[in-house]
Amino acid sequence: MGQNVSKLIIEKVGKIFPAQRGGQPTRALMPTSLSVGDNDFITILGPSGCGKSTLLRIIGGLERATEGRIMLDGAEVKGPGADRGFVFQSYTLFPWLTVIENIAFGLREKGVGERQRLDIARDWASRVGLSGFVDHFPRQLSGGMQQRTAIARALANDPKILLLDEPFGALDNQTRALMQEMLLGIWEREQKTVLFVTHDIEEAIFVGSRVVVMSARPGRIKADIPVDLPHPRPYTIKTSPAFVALKERLVEEIRVEAVLAAEGH
Repeated sequence: MGQNVSKLIIEKVGKIFPAQRGGQPTRALMPTSLSVGDNDFITILGPSGCGKSTLLRIIGGLERATEGRIMLDGAEVKGPGADRGFVFQSYTLFPWLTVIENIAFGLREKGVGERQRLDIARDWASRVGLSGFVDHFPRQLSGGMQQRTAIARALANDPKILLLDEPFGALDNQTRALMQEMLLGIWEREQKTVLFVTHDIEEAIFVGSRVVVMSARPGRIKADIPVDLPHPRPYTIKTSPAFVALKERLVEEIRVEAVLAAEGH
């Protein structure tokens, strides 16, 4: 799927957080390099505190790298921008706006006219299964519906790349599984470039075209594993021999890092 075109290039990006109250500076991320192809769906997997969210925030322009640089379509990332859509684990909707207004928010900031804005927002509400809820406020929605709205808001802006930081981490297992299927379905139709941070191995395999495994802190990439499973990818694939074999391999990779993290390495 256009693997030869590098959409995003991460060049030796590292992060050191300054010392707090007389302590030592903390290296969260070793110099890390990664090339992301056009329409790649990369899942980033690793133990807690390994720097995977820090890396995503640097790509999103929400955090500044201590070293290295990030290139998106040949231009260096210097800060936040509409070319990157971000979805967080916590529900970040505006409580005073309805679903349709939340989805249209970025388009309003871009100066898109009201009629076109609402057309695009309605279209995205429909694609994430929220057509019947466009006039609801966030407090009237379940967690899964709030995340559907957040994903629609990010995609309505037509970003070059979608960044998701454990977006389904707060959801129950059933809702989470349905959200994975929805997101994968959107990716199969829209062919967006996606970076998705998770600590859930099954989730990383099911939605990803590549699984990038990070080491315990200070984080570095220790494995970059292609997911050679067919598309469209039904949820039943989770019990297939190929899926189970990949899961076993990743369980081992992550277990080693989790043990090192627990031992304080």
